[in-house]
Amino acid sequence: MELNRGHYIALAATGIITLWVLSSSFKPETKETPMAPVAQNSEEYFAVQVERFESQTIIPELNINGQTQPNRQVDLTSEVEGKVINILAREGDFVKKGQLIIEIDQQDKPQKLLQAKALVKQRQLEFKANEKLIGQGLQNQTRLAESEALLASAKAQVKALEVELAGTKITAPFSGVLESRKVELGTFLRKGNSIISLMDFNPFIISGYVAEKDLPKVKAGQTARGKTIDGKLHSGTVRYVSSQSYQSSRTFLVELEINNPTERQVNGVTAEILVPLKETQAILISPALLSLNENGLLGAKHVNTDNHVLFSPVELVKAQSNGVWVSGLPSPVDVIVTGQSFVSAGEKVTPVLKKKPISAELLEASTAQDAITAEAL
Repeated sequence: MELNRGHYIALAATGIITLWVLSSSFKPETKETPMAPVAQNSEEYFAVQVERFESQTIIPELNINGQTQPNRQVDLTSEVEGKVINILAREGDFVKKGQLIIEIDQQDKPQKLLQAKALVKQRQLEFKANEKLIGQGLQNQTRLAESEALLASAKAQVKALEVELAGTKITAPFSGVLESRKVELGTFLRKGNSIISLMDFNPFIISGYVAEKDLPKVKAGQTARGKTIDGKLHSGTVRYVSSQSYQSSRTFLVELEINNPTERQVNGVTAEILVPLKETQAILISPALLSLNENGLLGAKHVNTDNHVLFSPVELVKAQSNGVWVSGLPSPVDVIVTGQSFVSAGEKVTPVLKKKPISAELLEASTAQDAITAEAL
């Protein structure tokens, strides 16, 4: 049988494969060396940023929300009947004690007063004549008593007319500010009609209600501060603490009296009473650093000397615009300021101390250098 070209190619391929198999079977075995596992550093912990705080002695204050009010207020009313003929002071005016505010028509009262005074003179002469006759035994006691009664009646009539005339001039019983005028020129007044209100703001009062749990902290006569809506602080004295609660809220009325030489103030404006409490040690921190633990206690996370996270419950002592004062933390203390949400109490961490601003560092360095120079001198 003749072999064609295809047969030669197949035989050649078979030979090559056979030789490759035989060569691999005689190749010495090489064992692969396994790679050692990478050892992990057990000393690397989660990094948190901490800031060091130290406690300070402060005087916390009990904050009582309230409002301003005058020391006293009165509605001036008419004591006589008549028409308003003159208005000498209006709403918003400050008047001094005794200053004339409104005049009422006197009508015929001056003439009646003159007549009453003349009658008094007549009764006085009659009484003296009867006294003389009694001394001479020409008059009895009954006639003398009658003339004495007529004299007293005449004097009473004079007094009544003088009071009515005085009532036609409405004056300020004390210095203060006028408000809520209810009459105009020509208004006819009857006895008891309201005319205008007068408020005395020297001193002025801040009144508020304190909760029953805080009532023992407030005493009449103690010094406190008042804060008005414009941010001004005023020193004053607690003049009144109610002994009876406001039934709907179980709170007690407190009044702070504040000296006010300007005699100007506004009634019903939001204000605060700040009652000083006992001195205490507290730390000023941002409220953002406070959190609740699993038991619902308010506190802050900090790092101890062994770099373990601790959670310490705190008590709010005082709040202000740049932070809150809290007690319950050790001093000094490294409070976690960044990363506190990612660590738990008892966990070990790597604390990184927060650096102070450059300006603060330079200021401290300058102060320290000045101290050294002064000591050397």
